[in-house]
Amino acid sequence: MLGVLHHLHRQGRDGYSAEIYPEHLNQKRFQELVVALKGNDLVVVQRDRDAQTLARDGYIGVFRFTDLNIDTENLRLTLRFTEKYADPQR
Repeated sequence: MLGVLHHLHRQGRDGYSAEIYPEHLNQKRFQELVVALKGNDLVVVQRDRDAQTLARDGYIGVFRFTDLNIDTENLRLTLRFTEKYADPQR
């Protein structure tokens, strides 16, 4: 299983930084994302329709990443994209 991240949290060409909401820490969906990120070096990046709802508007691709940091004290998830592994299928 691959994790899915929102493109709106990308930082420049290869950075990613997203706030972790305290109420999400114990939710199954967040815990599954953590397992997926820790168990793979690939992640799906979705294109978001807007910043309010983060509704999916398609996929940007599958990316290889490194430097994963899930900081539950400071409520921040960061990583660095190293390469685009695959484009979305049309």
